Amino acid sequence: MLVVMITPQETEAALAAGGLACPVCSAALSPWGFARSREVRLRHEVRSVRLRRARCRECEATHVLSASWLIPRRRDASMVIGEALHLAACGAGHRTIARQLGRPPGTVRGWLRAARVRAEVLRACATRWTYCLDPEQSAVTPAESALADAVEAIMLAVRAWVLRFGLSEIEPWERAVCLTGGLLHGRPPLPP
Repeated sequence: MLVVMITPQETEAALAAGGLACPVCSAALSPWGFARSREVRLRHEVRSVRLRRARCRECEATHVLSASWLIPRRRDASMVIGEALHLAACGAGHRTIARQLGRPPGTVRGWLRAARVRAEVLRACATRWTYCLDPEQSAVTPAESALADAVEAIMLAVRAWVLRFGLSEIEPWERAVCLTGGLLHGRPPLPP
Protein backbone atom coordinates (compact mmCIF):
# COMPACT_ATOMS: atom_id res chain seq x y z
CA MET A 1 0.00 0.00 0.00
CA LEU A 2 1.39 3.37 -1.04
CA VAL A 3 -0.27 6.47 0.40
CA VAL A 4 -0.52 9.41 -2.00
CA MET A 5 -1.52 12.99 -1.27
CA ILE A 6 -2.72 13.98 -4.70
CA THR A 7 -6.04 13.89 -6.52
CA PRO A 8 -7.02 10.91 -8.71
CA GLN A 9 -6.36 13.05 -11.81
CA GLU A 10 -2.87 13.96 -10.57
CA THR A 11 -2.25 10.30 -9.70
CA GLU A 12 -3.13 9.21 -13.24
CA ALA A 13 -0.87 11.91 -14.73
CA ALA A 14 2.01 10.98 -12.40
CA LEU A 15 1.64 7.28 -13.24
CA ALA A 16 1.59 8.01 -16.97
CA ALA A 17 4.72 10.16 -16.65
CA GLY A 18 6.52 7.63 -14.43
CA GLY A 19 6.50 10.10 -11.55
CA LEU A 20 5.57 7.70 -8.74
CA ALA A 21 8.31 5.50 -7.29
CA CYS A 22 8.00 1.95 -6.02
CA PRO A 23 8.36 1.83 -2.22
CA VAL A 24 10.30 -1.43 -2.57
CA CYS A 25 12.98 -0.56 -5.15
CA SER A 26 12.34 3.10 -6.10
CA ALA A 27 11.77 2.32 -9.80
CA ALA A 28 8.89 3.97 -11.67
CA LEU A 29 5.36 2.65 -11.19
CA SER A 30 2.94 2.18 -14.06
CA PRO A 31 -0.88 1.77 -14.10
CA TRP A 32 -2.12 -1.75 -13.27
CA GLY A 33 -5.92 -1.61 -13.07
CA PHE A 34 -8.02 -0.93 -10.01
CA ALA A 35 -8.69 -2.54 -6.64
CA ARG A 36 -12.21 -3.64 -5.86
CA SER A 37 -14.68 -0.98 -4.79
CA ARG A 38 -15.15 -0.35 -1.08
CA GLU A 39 -17.22 1.95 1.08
CA VAL A 40 -15.57 4.38 3.47
CA ARG A 41 -17.45 6.16 6.24
CA LEU A 42 -16.80 9.86 6.60
CA ARG A 43 -18.17 11.88 9.51
CA HIS A 44 -21.70 12.23 8.09
CA GLU A 45 -21.71 10.25 4.85
CA VAL A 46 -20.48 7.08 3.19
CA ARG A 47 -18.31 7.31 0.08
CA SER A 48 -17.63 4.52 -2.40
CA VAL A 49 -14.02 4.40 -3.58
CA ARG A 50 -12.13 2.31 -6.09
CA LEU A 51 -8.40 2.68 -5.60
CA ARG A 52 -5.86 2.64 -8.40
CA ARG A 53 -3.34 -0.20 -8.56
CA ALA A 54 0.18 0.26 -9.88
CA ARG A 55 2.96 -2.13 -10.86
CA CYS A 56 6.68 -1.61 -10.57
CA ARG A 57 8.54 -1.86 -13.88
CA GLU A 58 11.66 -3.31 -12.25
CA CYS A 59 10.70 -5.61 -9.34
CA GLU A 60 7.16 -6.28 -10.70
CA ALA A 61 5.59 -5.70 -7.27
CA THR A 62 2.05 -4.35 -7.33
CA HIS A 63 0.75 -1.63 -5.02
CA VAL A 64 -2.58 -0.04 -4.21
CA LEU A 65 -2.39 3.76 -4.34
CA SER A 66 -4.39 4.90 -1.35
CA ALA A 67 -5.69 8.43 -0.97
CA SER A 68 -4.38 10.22 2.10
CA TRP A 69 -7.85 10.49 3.63
CA LEU A 70 -8.00 6.68 3.87
CA ILE A 71 -6.30 4.53 6.49
CA PRO A 72 -5.25 1.12 5.18
CA ARG A 73 -7.52 -1.70 6.28
CA ARG A 74 -9.99 0.63 8.02
CA ARG A 75 -13.55 1.37 6.97
CA ASP A 76 -13.52 4.91 8.40
CA ALA A 77 -11.73 7.95 7.03
CA SER A 78 -8.64 9.47 8.64
CA MET A 79 -10.60 12.48 9.93
CA VAL A 80 -12.95 10.24 11.94
CA ILE A 81 -10.23 8.00 13.38
CA GLY A 82 -8.00 11.01 14.05
CA GLU A 83 -10.79 12.70 15.98
CA ALA A 84 -11.19 9.53 18.05
CA LEU A 85 -7.47 9.46 18.82
CA HIS A 86 -7.55 13.12 19.83
CA LEU A 87 -10.52 12.56 22.13
CA ALA A 88 -8.83 9.52 23.68
CA ALA A 89 -5.64 11.52 24.22
CA CYS A 90 -7.77 14.08 26.07
CA GLY A 91 -9.06 11.34 28.38
CA ALA A 92 -12.36 10.23 26.80
CA GLY A 93 -13.25 6.54 26.90
CA HIS A 94 -14.11 4.42 23.88
CA ARG A 95 -17.86 4.37 24.62
CA THR A 96 -18.03 8.17 24.92
CA ILE A 97 -16.06 8.57 21.71
CA ALA A 98 -18.27 6.02 19.95
CA ARG A 99 -21.39 7.97 20.91
CA GLN A 100 -19.88 11.27 19.74
CA LEU A 101 -18.79 9.83 16.40
CA GLY A 102 -21.80 7.58 15.82
CA ARG A 103 -19.69 4.43 15.56
CA PRO A 104 -19.95 1.05 17.32
CA PRO A 105 -17.97 0.94 20.61
CA GLY A 106 -16.08 -2.16 19.45
CA THR A 107 -14.86 -0.34 16.34
CA VAL A 108 -13.58 2.62 18.35
CA ARG A 109 -12.00 0.29 20.91
CA GLY A 110 -10.15 -1.43 18.03
CA TRP A 111 -8.79 1.90 16.75
CA LEU A 112 -7.60 2.87 20.21
CA ARG A 113 -5.98 -0.52 20.84
CA ALA A 114 -4.13 -0.36 17.52
CA ALA A 115 -2.99 3.20 18.25
CA ARG A 116 -1.84 2.29 21.76
CA VAL A 117 0.16 -0.66 20.44
CA ARG A 118 1.86 1.64 17.90
CA ALA A 119 2.02 4.72 20.17
CA GLU A 120 5.78 4.68 20.72
CA VAL A 121 6.54 4.00 17.04
CA LEU A 122 4.15 6.78 15.99
CA ARG A 123 5.64 9.21 18.52
CA ALA A 124 9.19 8.47 17.40
CA CYS A 125 8.32 8.75 13.71
CA ALA A 126 6.43 12.02 14.21
CA THR A 127 9.25 13.44 16.34
CA ARG A 128 11.80 12.66 13.61
CA TRP A 129 9.58 14.36 11.04
CA THR A 130 9.09 17.38 13.30
CA TYR A 131 12.81 17.96 13.78
CA CYS A 132 13.55 17.27 10.12
CA LEU A 133 10.99 19.88 9.06
CA ASP A 134 11.60 22.36 11.92
CA PRO A 135 14.99 21.99 13.63
CA GLU A 136 14.12 24.94 15.89
CA GLN A 137 11.23 23.03 17.53
CA SER A 138 11.46 23.10 21.32
CA ALA A 139 11.25 19.98 23.46
CA VAL A 140 7.84 18.43 23.97
CA THR A 141 6.51 18.05 27.50
CA PRO A 142 5.44 14.44 28.17
CA ALA A 143 1.69 13.93 28.48
CA GLU A 144 -0.27 11.55 30.69
CA SER A 145 -0.10 8.54 28.38
CA ALA A 146 1.84 7.09 25.47
CA LEU A 147 -1.16 7.68 23.20
CA ALA A 148 -1.37 11.34 24.23
CA ASP A 149 2.37 11.71 23.58
CA ALA A 150 1.94 10.15 20.13
CA VAL A 151 -1.03 12.39 19.21
CA GLU A 152 0.87 15.49 20.39
CA ALA A 153 3.96 14.48 18.38
CA ILE A 154 1.85 13.81 15.27
CA MET A 155 0.16 17.21 15.49
CA LEU A 156 3.56 18.90 15.95
CA ALA A 157 4.83 17.13 12.82
CA VAL A 158 1.76 18.28 10.88
CA ARG A 159 2.30 21.83 12.19
CA ALA A 160 5.97 21.71 11.14
CA TRP A 161 4.90 20.57 7.67
CA VAL A 162 2.47 23.47 7.33
CA LEU A 163 5.06 25.97 8.58
CA ARG A 164 7.60 24.64 6.09
CA PHE A 165 5.43 24.19 3.01
CA GLY A 166 2.34 26.31 3.70
CA LEU A 167 -1.32 25.46 4.04
CA SER A 168 -2.98 23.11 1.62
CA GLU A 169 -6.39 21.59 1.15
CA ILE A 170 -5.28 18.45 2.96
CA GLU A 171 -6.77 17.93 6.42
CA PRO A 172 -4.35 17.57 9.36
CA TRP A 173 -5.18 13.88 9.88
CA GLU A 174 -4.65 13.20 6.17
CA ARG A 175 -1.16 14.66 6.50
CA ALA A 176 -0.67 12.54 9.64
CA VAL A 177 -1.52 9.38 7.66
CA CYS A 178 1.15 10.29 5.09
CA LEU A 179 3.82 11.17 7.65
CA THR A 180 3.26 8.01 9.71
CA GLY A 181 2.83 5.56 6.85
CA GLY A 182 -0.79 4.74 7.58
CA LEU A 183 -1.33 5.84 11.21
CA LEU A 184 -2.78 2.58 12.58
CA HIS A 185 -1.18 0.30 10.01
CA GLY A 186 2.08 -0.05 8.15
CA ARG A 187 5.68 0.88 8.79
CA PRO A 188 6.30 4.59 9.42
CA PRO A 189 8.47 6.20 6.76
CA LEU A 190 11.69 7.87 7.79
CA PRO A 191 12.22 11.53 6.94
CA PRO A 192 14.64 12.22 4.08
